Amino acid sequence: MNTTLIGIIILLLIFVPVGYLILNTTGQDKRAKKTVSQLSQTKGIQVKNIEVIGNCVIAVDEASKKLVYTSKTNPSADFKVVDMAEVRDCRAKSIKQSEKTLDWVGLELLEKTGRVEIPFYIENDEEGYTKDPFVCLQDAKRWEGTLRPLLKAS
Repeated sequence: MNTTLIGIIILLLIFVPVGYLILNTTGQDKRAKKTVSQLSQTKGIQVKNIEVIGNCVIAVDEASKKLVYTSKTNPSADFKVVDMAEVRDCRAKSIKQSEKTLDWVGLELLEKTGRVEIPFYIENDEEGYTKDPFVCLQDAKRWEGTLRPLLKAS
């Protein structure tokens, strides 16, 4: 009887914090997506498929060729809109520390005025909303494929 009770207490000590983290993260993702959707609508942008990758929240309106992105930690203050018609090139970018370690993964957009980097993964990001850097690299390549057709034909 006592061992069963101790076993149950140990299981609760393990699973309650893990469950809390999972619920907290999904709730934060939903709030960030809702904020991005609302901010986009106020600017006349109709986004579909808002995606959270690490600390980055990203979405695109293919009709108006507008890309919106922000951080999950501060979606209102970090909200940015990029007119893809003004972008000359878009590519997935990664900075390697070694053959098996990536320091930075994201998208790089080359505009007339400079370049914009949208980080999906940062090695020493203390916020810790990261997933595997190689999964983020695949996400970046997929987004590159989504955004390239929206670029101005040069």
